[in-house]
Amino acid sequence: MSDYSKKRFLVIDDQPLARDALRSIAQTVGAFAVEFASNYQDAIYRIRNNVPDIILCDYILGDGRSGQQLLEELRRFNLLPDETIFMMVTGEQSYEQVVSAVELVPDDYIIKPFSPDKLLLRLNRIVQKKDFFAAYYREKRQQEYQKALAILAAQRDSEAGRPYRFEILRQQAEVLLATGDSSSAETAYRRILENYDFPWARAGVARSLHQQNRLTEAREEIDRVVAGTPHFFDASDIKASICMAQGEHEEAQKVLDEVAKKTPRNYVRKRLLAEAATLNGDSEAARAAMADVIANDTMPGAVSADDQLTLARSYVDAGDLITAEKVLVGIRESELQNLSLNEQGSYASLLALASPDRGKKRFAGLRPALLATELSATVRLDVMRAALSVGDRELADRHTEELMSSPDAKKVFGSIRKHYALHGREMDFREIQRQVALKRIHHEEPKPAG
Repeated sequence: MSDYSKKRFLVIDDQPLARDALRSIAQTVGAFAVEFASNYQDAIYRIRNNVPDIILCDYILGDGRSGQQLLEELRRFNLLPDETIFMMVTGEQSYEQVVSAVELVPDDYIIKPFSPDKLLLRLNRIVQKKDFFAAYYREKRQQEYQKALAILAAQRDSEAGRPYRFEILRQQAEVLLATGDSSSAETAYRRILENYDFPWARAGVARSLHQQNRLTEAREEIDRVVAGTPHFFDASDIKASICMAQGEHEEAQKVLDEVAKKTPRNYVRKRLLAEAATLNGDSEAARAAMADVIANDTMPGAVSADDQLTLARSYVDAGDLITAEKVLVGIRESELQNLSLNEQGSYASLLALASPDRGKKRFAGLRPALLATELSATVRLDVMRAALSVGDRELADRHTEELMSSPDAKKVFGSIRKHYALHGREMDFREIQRQVALKRIHHEEPKPAG
């Protein structure tokens, strides 16, 4: 049994009486150091400054926040080490919402009211599991992925690993996916599904297939998950990303809009909604989503220059060039100096579109780098649009050719065609398309045996 007197507890609850009751129970199981957090922001501040060993968090935190949202934010910003225990405390009425959160799950949950003996039983079980995976956690944190996989492989075949066989397989699949080995990740997830149809495992198959650009198969898998597990909101995000990759931007926006209404404080999802709306040509929905992000994503450092660029892009799309320029020039010079080349490319392109007098010189100055550097699809689209607007055919056509040759071709096809048509160059776009198709055919032709 673990010595809980040496572990730091954090009790998170917005009700003073409930906090006192949880502290008393924690002290009964041996806890000596028990801190309180009365709300969501207080909890994040305390965890960021001094990570506890054990968190007991009520599901309902007041102000429209939940323990699940807190857990999502902690994971998003890597504020919660794998070793820390996060236990959700829930009333009977919230039980279904807790257990249906099948992606970012707490280590355990416990239904109120409960006895110290029940808490002790649950904690001992989690500590045992954390101890089992301790060596794996260390290697993963150091990004020593091959060592981490070797540890999991050894544990999978051990007697001690039998109770954790699905968790071991899940961790193996997640590491493989994170390192880009999507084919092996797919195999690992399918091994899990041979034994049990976990929604997260089927979603993992969809993510693996998406990475391999096998979009039709990925869509079939994720549609099954979304239909069968309506509270698995992350599955909707995966579906929307696949829809965008297929060029089905209206469907992607619809899926995200529905789930964003149910999770209004999930700002990662709002960013994804803005991307889908932008590709769908719904500049007002994109603007509204990004304005919400910038105003309300209050985690320190959460709102980035890239978010400001996305907001400016939505104003450019809407034809509100004055406001777009205002957003862009509002980015501090110190921030501009720290932008990546991708971000600088978007900044210069959007400024050239919003305010040609102010932006053309900056855009021209970046031209050599924009011709020579690998850029993301979003940045290539911005550069292509700005190049079309300033009459730089070579730069526009180069990025269009790169986009049409990339796995993002279906995703960006509609946007590229629209902008070439706006500049009276639709036939040129069709010729680029034809050349890309010919190159692909030539590349795929089997070489004669020599």
